[in-house]
Amino acid sequence: MPLRLKLSACLAAALAVVFSEFWQFAKHQPVLGNINPFANDPYDAIGSFAVLFAGAALLLLLLRAFRLYAPGETTVAQQSLLVRTSYATCIAAAATLVADAIALLRHLAMWSGTMAGHELAALVGGMALLTLLVGCVVYATARTIPRPSRQPGRNPATRWLVAVGVSLLAIVILALYPEGWTNVEATELLTVLIATALLFAVMRAWVIALAPIPEAPYEDVIDDLIAIYRWLRAHIGVLGLALVPLEKIVRSHAFHLLAGWLNPRRYPYSIVLVSLGVGALLAISEAVGDPGPVTFALHRFAIFVGLGGGGIVIGYLFLAKPLGIFRREAQAAVTATEPSLKKG
Repeated sequence: MPLRLKLSACLAAALAVVFSEFWQFAKHQPVLGNINPFANDPYDAIGSFAVLFAGAALLLLLLRAFRLYAPGETTVAQQSLLVRTSYATCIAAAATLVADAIALLRHLAMWSGTMAGHELAALVGGMALLTLLVGCVVYATARTIPRPSRQPGRNPATRWLVAVGVSLLAIVILALYPEGWTNVEATELLTVLIATALLFAVMRAWVIALAPIPEAPYEDVIDDLIAIYRWLRAHIGVLGLALVPLEKIVRSHAFHLLAGWLNPRRYPYSIVLVSLGVGALLAISEAVGDPGPVTFALHRFAIFVGLGGGGIVIGYLFLAKPLGIFRREAQAAVTATEPSLKKG
Protein backbone atom coordinates (compact mmCIF):
# COMPACT_ATOMS: atom_id res chain seq x y z
CA MET A 1 0.00 0.00 0.00
CA PRO A 2 1.46 3.42 -0.92
CA LEU A 3 2.94 5.37 1.98
CA ARG A 4 0.62 8.36 1.46
CA LEU A 5 -2.42 6.09 1.90
CA LYS A 6 -0.91 4.51 4.99
CA LEU A 7 -0.36 7.93 6.55
CA SER A 8 -3.89 9.02 5.66
CA ALA A 9 -5.30 5.82 7.18
CA CYS A 10 -3.26 6.37 10.34
CA LEU A 11 -4.70 9.87 10.68
CA ALA A 12 -8.22 8.48 10.28
CA ALA A 13 -7.44 5.80 12.86
CA ALA A 14 -6.15 8.45 15.26
CA LEU A 15 -9.33 10.44 14.67
CA ALA A 16 -11.37 7.35 15.60
CA VAL A 17 -9.51 7.13 18.92
CA VAL A 18 -9.80 10.84 19.72
CA PHE A 19 -13.46 10.89 18.71
CA SER A 20 -14.26 7.93 20.98
CA GLU A 21 -12.47 9.59 23.91
CA PHE A 22 -14.26 12.87 23.23
CA TRP A 23 -17.64 11.15 23.26
CA GLN A 24 -16.98 9.21 26.45
CA PHE A 25 -15.57 12.29 28.21
CA ALA A 26 -18.45 14.56 27.24
CA LYS A 27 -20.97 11.94 28.29
CA HIS A 28 -19.48 10.57 31.50
CA GLN A 29 -17.44 13.44 32.97
CA PRO A 30 -19.66 14.45 35.95
CA VAL A 31 -19.72 18.21 35.39
CA LEU A 32 -20.23 17.97 31.63
CA GLY A 33 -22.66 15.07 31.86
CA ASN A 34 -25.08 17.10 33.94
CA ILE A 35 -25.45 19.81 31.29
CA ASN A 36 -24.96 17.67 28.18
CA PRO A 37 -28.09 17.67 25.98
CA PHE A 38 -26.69 15.21 23.47
CA ALA A 39 -26.32 12.57 26.18
CA ASN A 40 -29.99 11.81 25.51
CA ASP A 41 -31.65 10.10 22.56
CA PRO A 42 -31.89 10.44 19.62
CA TYR A 43 -28.52 12.22 19.73
CA ASP A 44 -26.98 9.73 22.14
CA ALA A 45 -27.91 6.81 19.87
CA ILE A 46 -26.13 8.43 16.94
CA GLY A 47 -22.99 9.03 18.98
CA SER A 48 -23.03 5.57 20.55
CA PHE A 49 -23.21 3.72 17.23
CA ALA A 50 -20.73 6.13 15.65
CA VAL A 51 -18.25 5.29 18.43
CA LEU A 52 -18.95 1.58 17.94
CA PHE A 53 -18.27 2.00 14.22
CA ALA A 54 -15.11 4.00 14.96
CA GLY A 55 -13.71 1.07 16.94
CA ALA A 56 -14.38 -1.34 14.08
CA ALA A 57 -13.03 1.15 11.52
CA LEU A 58 -9.82 1.55 13.54
CA LEU A 59 -9.09 -2.17 13.18
CA LEU A 60 -10.14 -2.24 9.53
CA LEU A 61 -7.96 0.76 8.66
CA LEU A 62 -4.84 -0.71 10.23
CA LEU A 63 -5.53 -4.13 8.76
CA ARG A 64 -5.95 -2.85 5.21
CA ALA A 65 -3.17 -0.26 5.38
CA PHE A 66 -0.42 -2.54 6.69
CA ARG A 67 -1.17 -6.03 5.39
CA LEU A 68 0.96 -7.30 2.53
CA TYR A 69 -0.53 -7.48 -0.94
CA ALA A 70 0.97 -9.02 -4.06
CA PRO A 71 4.70 -8.25 -4.30
CA GLY A 72 5.27 -4.72 -5.54
CA GLU A 73 1.67 -3.77 -6.18
CA THR A 74 -1.78 -3.10 -4.75
CA THR A 75 -4.94 -2.84 -6.76
CA VAL A 76 -6.83 0.36 -7.35
CA ALA A 77 -9.89 -1.26 -5.80
CA GLN A 78 -8.03 -2.03 -2.56
CA GLN A 79 -6.69 1.52 -2.35
CA SER A 80 -10.17 2.89 -2.92
CA LEU A 81 -11.62 0.68 -0.19
CA LEU A 82 -8.99 1.96 2.25
CA VAL A 83 -9.88 5.54 1.34
CA ARG A 84 -13.58 4.76 1.72
CA THR A 85 -12.96 3.40 5.22
CA SER A 86 -11.06 6.58 6.09
CA TYR A 87 -13.91 8.69 4.74
CA ALA A 88 -16.47 6.65 6.68
CA THR A 89 -14.56 7.28 9.92
CA CYS A 90 -14.56 11.04 9.30
CA ILE A 91 -18.23 11.04 8.31
CA ALA A 92 -19.25 9.08 11.42
CA ALA A 93 -17.58 11.71 13.59
CA ALA A 94 -18.99 14.60 11.53
CA ALA A 95 -22.54 13.21 11.63
CA THR A 96 -22.31 12.85 15.40
CA LEU A 97 -21.03 16.40 15.82
CA VAL A 98 -23.88 17.79 13.69
CA ALA A 99 -26.34 15.89 15.90
CA ASP A 100 -24.55 17.28 18.98
CA ALA A 101 -24.83 20.83 17.61
CA ILE A 102 -28.56 20.35 17.00
CA ALA A 103 -29.00 19.15 20.58
CA LEU A 104 -27.04 22.14 21.90
CA LEU A 105 -29.19 24.56 19.89
CA ARG A 106 -32.43 22.92 21.01
CA HIS A 107 -31.42 23.12 24.67
CA LEU A 108 -29.54 26.41 25.02
CA ALA A 109 -30.88 27.00 28.53
CA MET A 110 -29.45 23.69 29.69
CA TRP A 111 -25.79 24.59 29.11
CA SER A 112 -25.33 28.22 28.06
CA GLY A 113 -24.17 30.68 30.67
CA THR A 114 -22.05 28.18 32.58
CA MET A 115 -18.33 27.47 32.47
CA ALA A 116 -19.02 23.78 31.94
CA GLY A 117 -21.31 24.67 29.06
CA HIS A 118 -18.62 26.76 27.41
CA GLU A 119 -16.16 23.90 27.87
CA LEU A 120 -18.63 21.49 26.26
CA ALA A 121 -19.19 23.80 23.29
CA ALA A 122 -15.43 24.25 22.91
CA LEU A 123 -14.92 20.50 22.92
CA VAL A 124 -17.53 20.06 20.18
CA GLY A 125 -15.95 22.88 18.15
CA GLY A 126 -12.44 21.50 18.57
CA MET A 127 -13.56 18.01 17.61
CA ALA A 128 -15.29 19.44 14.54
CA LEU A 129 -12.12 21.26 13.49
CA LEU A 130 -10.00 18.13 13.91
CA THR A 131 -12.51 16.08 11.89
CA LEU A 132 -12.46 18.67 9.11
CA LEU A 133 -8.66 18.69 8.97
CA VAL A 134 -8.40 14.89 8.80
CA GLY A 135 -11.17 14.81 6.20
CA CYS A 136 -9.24 17.29 4.04
CA VAL A 137 -6.11 15.12 4.24
CA VAL A 138 -8.11 12.03 3.25
CA TYR A 139 -9.69 13.96 0.37
CA ALA A 140 -6.30 15.16 -0.88
CA THR A 141 -4.95 11.62 -0.70
CA ALA A 142 -7.98 10.15 -2.45
CA ARG A 143 -7.41 12.45 -5.43
CA THR A 144 -4.12 10.65 -6.14
CA ILE A 145 -5.95 7.39 -6.92
CA PRO A 146 -6.83 7.09 -10.62
CA ARG A 147 -10.53 6.83 -11.42
CA PRO A 148 -11.92 5.23 -14.57
CA SER A 149 -13.58 7.61 -17.01
CA ARG A 150 -16.82 5.63 -16.79
CA GLN A 151 -18.24 4.06 -13.64
CA PRO A 152 -21.43 2.06 -13.04
CA GLY A 153 -24.32 3.46 -11.05
CA ARG A 154 -25.43 7.05 -10.64
CA ASN A 155 -23.47 9.88 -12.21
CA PRO A 156 -21.37 12.10 -9.88
CA ALA A 157 -23.91 14.94 -9.74
CA THR A 158 -26.66 12.55 -8.68
CA ARG A 159 -24.48 10.99 -5.99
CA TRP A 160 -23.74 14.41 -4.51
CA LEU A 161 -27.42 15.39 -4.65
CA VAL A 162 -28.38 12.19 -2.84
CA ALA A 163 -25.75 12.80 -0.14
CA VAL A 164 -26.86 16.39 0.42
CA GLY A 165 -30.55 15.41 0.35
CA VAL A 166 -30.12 12.59 2.87
CA SER A 167 -28.11 14.88 5.15
CA LEU A 168 -30.71 17.66 5.05
CA LEU A 169 -33.49 15.16 5.76
CA ALA A 170 -31.57 13.81 8.75
CA ILE A 171 -30.97 17.34 10.08
CA VAL A 172 -34.67 18.23 9.77
CA ILE A 173 -35.72 15.02 11.52
CA LEU A 174 -33.31 15.61 14.41
CA ALA A 175 -34.26 19.28 14.71
CA LEU A 176 -37.98 18.49 14.90
CA TYR A 177 -37.89 15.09 16.59
CA PRO A 178 -40.40 14.80 19.47
CA GLU A 179 -38.04 14.18 22.37
CA GLY A 180 -40.98 13.26 24.58
CA TRP A 181 -41.03 9.90 22.82
CA THR A 182 -37.99 8.87 24.82
CA ASN A 183 -40.11 8.87 28.00
CA VAL A 184 -41.97 5.75 26.84
CA GLU A 185 -39.92 2.58 26.46
CA ALA A 186 -41.52 1.42 23.20
CA THR A 187 -41.04 4.74 21.42
CA GLU A 188 -37.61 5.16 22.98
CA LEU A 189 -36.52 1.92 21.33
CA LEU A 190 -38.00 3.16 18.07
CA THR A 191 -36.08 6.43 18.52
CA VAL A 192 -32.79 4.54 18.83
CA LEU A 193 -33.45 2.56 15.65
CA ILE A 194 -34.46 5.70 13.72
CA ALA A 195 -31.34 7.56 14.86
CA THR A 196 -29.15 4.60 13.93
CA ALA A 197 -30.69 4.38 10.47
CA LEU A 198 -30.13 8.12 9.96
CA LEU A 199 -26.46 7.83 10.92
CA PHE A 200 -25.67 4.95 8.59
CA ALA A 201 -27.78 6.32 5.74
CA VAL A 202 -25.81 9.57 5.86
CA MET A 203 -22.53 7.67 6.02
CA ARG A 204 -23.41 5.48 3.04
CA ALA A 205 -24.55 8.42 0.92
CA TRP A 206 -21.38 10.45 1.53
CA VAL A 207 -18.98 7.51 1.16
CA ILE A 208 -20.47 6.71 -2.24
CA ALA A 209 -20.43 10.37 -3.27
CA LEU A 210 -16.85 11.01 -2.21
CA ALA A 211 -15.19 7.79 -3.33
CA PRO A 212 -17.11 6.00 -6.09
CA ILE A 213 -15.29 2.95 -7.41
CA PRO A 214 -16.01 0.56 -10.27
CA GLU A 215 -17.53 -2.85 -9.66
CA ALA A 216 -14.12 -4.54 -9.74
CA PRO A 217 -12.96 -7.64 -7.85
CA TYR A 218 -11.58 -6.83 -4.42
CA GLU A 219 -10.27 -8.59 -1.34
CA ASP A 220 -12.51 -8.47 1.72
CA VAL A 221 -11.92 -8.73 5.47
CA ILE A 222 -11.51 -12.50 5.31
CA ASP A 223 -8.79 -12.08 2.67
CA ASP A 224 -7.13 -9.44 4.85
CA LEU A 225 -7.08 -11.74 7.88
CA ILE A 226 -5.73 -14.65 5.84
CA ALA A 227 -2.93 -12.44 4.48
CA ILE A 228 -1.97 -11.31 7.99
CA TYR A 229 -2.01 -14.89 9.26
CA ARG A 230 0.19 -16.11 6.41
CA TRP A 231 2.69 -13.33 7.07
CA LEU A 232 2.82 -14.20 10.76
CA ARG A 233 3.18 -17.88 9.97
CA ALA A 234 6.13 -17.16 7.68
CA HIS A 235 7.97 -14.63 9.85
CA ILE A 236 7.61 -15.50 13.52
CA GLY A 237 9.96 -18.51 13.31
CA VAL A 238 9.95 -20.77 16.35
CA LEU A 239 6.96 -18.93 17.76
CA GLY A 240 5.01 -20.43 14.88
CA LEU A 241 4.67 -23.55 17.02
CA ALA A 242 2.12 -21.63 19.05
CA LEU A 243 -0.10 -21.55 15.96
CA VAL A 244 -0.11 -25.32 15.52
CA PRO A 245 -3.09 -25.93 17.87
CA LEU A 246 -5.01 -23.17 16.09
CA GLU A 247 -4.28 -24.74 12.71
CA LYS A 248 -5.55 -28.10 13.93
CA ILE A 249 -8.80 -26.50 15.01
CA VAL A 250 -9.19 -24.60 11.74
CA ARG A 251 -8.58 -27.75 9.71
CA SER A 252 -11.01 -29.87 11.74
CA HIS A 253 -14.25 -31.12 10.23
CA ALA A 254 -16.33 -29.46 12.96
CA PHE A 255 -14.79 -26.05 12.28
CA HIS A 256 -15.35 -26.37 8.53
CA LEU A 257 -18.97 -27.35 9.14
CA LEU A 258 -19.54 -24.39 11.47
CA ALA A 259 -17.70 -21.98 9.14
CA GLY A 260 -19.85 -23.21 6.26
CA TRP A 261 -23.03 -22.40 8.16
CA LEU A 262 -21.77 -18.96 9.21
CA ASN A 263 -19.92 -18.02 6.03
CA PRO A 264 -20.91 -14.36 5.41
CA ARG A 265 -19.85 -14.67 1.77
CA ARG A 266 -22.40 -17.40 1.17
CA TYR A 267 -25.01 -16.39 3.79
CA PRO A 268 -24.89 -12.60 4.28
CA TYR A 269 -27.53 -12.71 6.99
CA SER A 270 -25.28 -14.75 9.26
CA ILE A 271 -24.17 -11.31 10.40
CA VAL A 272 -27.31 -11.30 12.57
CA LEU A 273 -25.76 -13.93 14.86
CA VAL A 274 -22.55 -11.91 15.09
CA SER A 275 -24.56 -8.78 15.89
CA LEU A 276 -26.43 -10.51 18.70
CA GLY A 277 -23.11 -11.70 20.09
CA VAL A 278 -21.65 -8.19 20.04
CA GLY A 279 -24.80 -6.87 21.72
CA ALA A 280 -24.42 -9.50 24.44
CA LEU A 281 -20.78 -8.49 25.00
CA LEU A 282 -21.81 -4.84 25.31
CA ALA A 283 -24.47 -5.79 27.85
CA ILE A 284 -21.99 -7.82 29.89
CA SER A 285 -19.40 -5.02 29.87
CA GLU A 286 -22.07 -2.56 31.04
CA ALA A 287 -23.23 -4.94 33.77
CA VAL A 288 -19.67 -5.35 35.09
CA GLY A 289 -19.44 -1.61 35.73
CA ASP A 290 -22.97 -1.31 37.15
CA PRO A 291 -24.50 -4.69 38.07
CA GLY A 292 -27.76 -3.51 39.67
CA PRO A 293 -30.64 -5.81 40.64
CA VAL A 294 -31.04 -9.10 38.76
CA THR A 295 -34.31 -8.08 37.12
CA PHE A 296 -32.79 -4.81 35.95
CA ALA A 297 -29.69 -6.60 34.67
CA LEU A 298 -31.81 -9.05 32.66
CA HIS A 299 -33.92 -6.24 31.24
CA ARG A 300 -30.82 -4.27 30.28
CA PHE A 301 -29.29 -7.39 28.74
CA ALA A 302 -32.34 -7.86 26.51
CA ILE A 303 -32.29 -4.19 25.50
CA PHE A 304 -28.59 -4.23 24.66
CA VAL A 305 -28.82 -7.45 22.68
CA GLY A 306 -31.89 -6.26 20.79
CA LEU A 307 -30.82 -2.68 20.13
CA GLY A 308 -27.10 -3.39 19.84
CA GLY A 309 -27.66 -6.29 17.49
CA GLY A 310 -30.30 -4.41 15.52
CA GLY A 311 -28.07 -1.36 15.14
CA ILE A 312 -25.15 -3.45 13.93
CA VAL A 313 -27.38 -5.16 11.37
CA ILE A 314 -28.60 -1.76 10.14
CA GLY A 315 -25.02 -0.55 9.84
CA TYR A 316 -24.01 -3.70 7.99
CA LEU A 317 -26.87 -3.40 5.51
CA PHE A 318 -25.91 0.20 4.72
CA LEU A 319 -22.11 -0.10 4.70
CA ALA A 320 -21.10 -3.69 3.93
CA LYS A 321 -20.96 -3.20 0.17
CA PRO A 322 -19.49 0.36 0.06
CA LEU A 323 -16.70 -0.68 2.44
CA GLY A 324 -16.14 -4.11 0.90
CA ILE A 325 -16.59 -5.98 4.19
CA PHE A 326 -17.47 -9.35 2.65
CA ARG A 327 -17.49 -10.17 -1.03
CA ARG A 328 -19.84 -12.70 -2.55
CA GLU A 329 -18.45 -16.22 -2.62
CA ALA A 330 -18.87 -16.42 -6.40
CA GLN A 331 -16.69 -13.36 -6.99
CA ALA A 332 -13.31 -14.25 -8.39
CA ALA A 333 -10.20 -13.27 -6.50
CA VAL A 334 -8.33 -10.19 -7.66
CA THR A 335 -6.76 -11.04 -10.99
CA ALA A 336 -3.52 -9.99 -12.55
CA THR A 337 -5.43 -8.22 -15.31
CA GLU A 338 -7.08 -5.77 -12.88
CA PRO A 339 -5.67 -2.21 -12.96
CA SER A 340 -2.97 -1.86 -10.33
CA LEU A 341 -0.52 0.66 -8.96
CA LYS A 342 3.04 0.20 -7.88
CA LYS A 343 3.73 0.68 -4.21
CA GLY A 344 4.81 4.24 -3.53
